Amino acid sequence: MKVKLLIINMKVKLLMIILSFFYSCDLVNIEEDIPSIINIESIELQGNHTSNITDAWVYIDNEFQGVYPLPANFPILKTGNQKITIEAGIKKNGISSSRVNYNYFISYKLDTVLSENKSIKLYPKVNYSLTNFPYNENFEGIGSSLKVISDSLNHSLIKIYDSSNNKFGNYYVKSEISGEFGELFECNTNNFNLPKNQAIYLEMDYKCNSTFIIGIYAKNNSTEIKTPIIYLNKKDSWNKIYISLTETIANYNEANEFKIFFALPRDTSLAHNEMYLDNIRLLYEE
Repeated sequence: MKVKLLIINMKVKLLMIILSFFYSCDLVNIEEDIPSIINIESIELQGNHTSNITDAWVYIDNEFQGVYPLPANFPILKTGNQKITIEAGIKKNGISSSRVNYNYFISYKLDTVLSENKSIKLYPKVNYSLTNFPYNENFEGIGSSLKVISDSLNHSLIKIYDSSNNKFGNYYVKSEISGEFGELFECNTNNFNLPKNQAIYLEMDYKCNSTFIIGIYAKNNSTEIKTPIIYLNKKDSWNKIYISLTETIANYNEANEFKIFFALPRDTSLAHNEMYLDNIRLLYEE
């Protein structure tokens, strides 16, 4: 009889412990915050400019919330009147693992009210922070600022008229090379005196049927050094890319002039190699 009572008492105590555990868990969860939801389909670059904005960098009351790939739909554990700041993010050098907030776009700011369990749609618009671009070749004027420096006789560089997309303007340039393996078509810009203590980006739209190279010439009083920066692979449709020149330029402290080159090597597995360029821009503070 005593054994049975002991077993019953142990069961009762165990049941009380279990109930106490669940009750305490409920007490913790009673005060859980209910998030509000922010939806951002895209970030628009105003004006007739092409862009490739891939991410939203979100701040609320100057507190960083996170980086959200677009289109984005995410919870925020804040309610009431809030000051929202959104910075446009890009893929630096076109690399998915190198996502940065682009410092040449002005941030989008909004004062709004966030409510528990309510969704709000935002339509951010941004502008360039620069009023002038140190170099801006959209091929809309007479001729082209690109100079052909090529070791191939089997090449062409021509302007093509196309008014199908007003953000691209009416013209772009097409480079084509044929001939023997090892031949190379190259065109480059004028010389620039680039700063070595700030961010420098090259923006451009391009497409190509084989790999081409973008790089710089760094020149001091006695020597000129050619340095490839990025190899761009086949792209059948137009693509916007943001190429950082900052790190490369900083390596040439003694250089006083730079120019950018675009080189198309001959790939004889194709009848001819093609490179299309448009909206080439250098961005830095002058």
